[in-house]
Amino acid sequence: MHKYIIKRLLMLIPVMLGISFILYSIMTLTPGDPAQLILGPGATEEAIELKRQELGTDKGFWEGYVDWLTNAVQGDFGTSYRSKEPVFNEVFARFPNTLKLASSAIILSVIFGIGIGIFQAVRQYSMSDNIISGITLVLTSMPDFWIGLILIIVFAVWLKVLPASGANHWYNFIMPALTASVGYTAGTIRLTRSSMLEVIRSDYIRTARAKGAAEKTIIFKHALKNALLPVVTLIGINLGWQLGGTIIVEQIFAIPGIGTLMIGAVRSKDTPLLMASVLFVAFLSALINLITDILYAYIDPRIKAEYSK
Repeated sequence: MHKYIIKRLLMLIPVMLGISFILYSIMTLTPGDPAQLILGPGATEEAIELKRQELGTDKGFWEGYVDWLTNAVQGDFGTSYRSKEPVFNEVFARFPNTLKLASSAIILSVIFGIGIGIFQAVRQYSMSDNIISGITLVLTSMPDFWIGLILIIVFAVWLKVLPASGANHWYNFIMPALTASVGYTAGTIRLTRSSMLEVIRSDYIRTARAKGAAEKTIIFKHALKNALLPVVTLIGINLGWQLGGTIIVEQIFAIPGIGTLMIGAVRSKDTPLLMASVLFVAFLSALINLITDILYAYIDPRIKAEYSK
């Protein structure tokens, strides 16, 4: 197991290098001059050139990337072009809001997704199963921005019970978490139902029933544990997506998180800030995938045996 973990961590090195190179290429080779954007359209050419020297954008592509990479290896990811602050100061200041939003959405999707999925599997082809299947199909097709706008209209404009923006209190995250969790909850419901149905039809489940085991014991002790592997995979993937994919939700509800930070960095061509934000999210997503793989070993002993080999 330890060798497997070390191997996966070492694999992060080329992945991070590839991400950094692609990001730097996009930000450097696309149209737009950070110095011009900062100084405005009325700036003189001399002032722009001095600003480029100050920002370090006057260097060539390879020279600039090698300089950034050399500093990054030493722990210096640069300073933001606009705020003049170390980039990770801004990332860490925004990350708690994104983490609250992502974790709340995942918790909601896990609780309702697994619970409703089990309920559907136990009552396969019943009226409730058909109704829930139809609802999940509709929810899967709904975009986040549409769900967020509907929630704002209903709960913030009509009922006036929840704030439409901000991140100062816990209730500011109710509507954003609901918005971000809808699609993931629907997907978790569908996957849990299909996994449970596959396991319930297994021979050992029929044997347990023949021996007179209680239905709750069969469902929660025998069937659910063996049906969790694909669900755990989906939850891990969803959490990784949530950390970097809450851009739309953060924009709708004006939440100062990683997503809005990335958008601001793209608009101002703040290369160091964007690269630090994306690399931070990519690193967390890779760690989440690794933790998900490790959880497999505790759910299924056969996988733990494979890791040991």
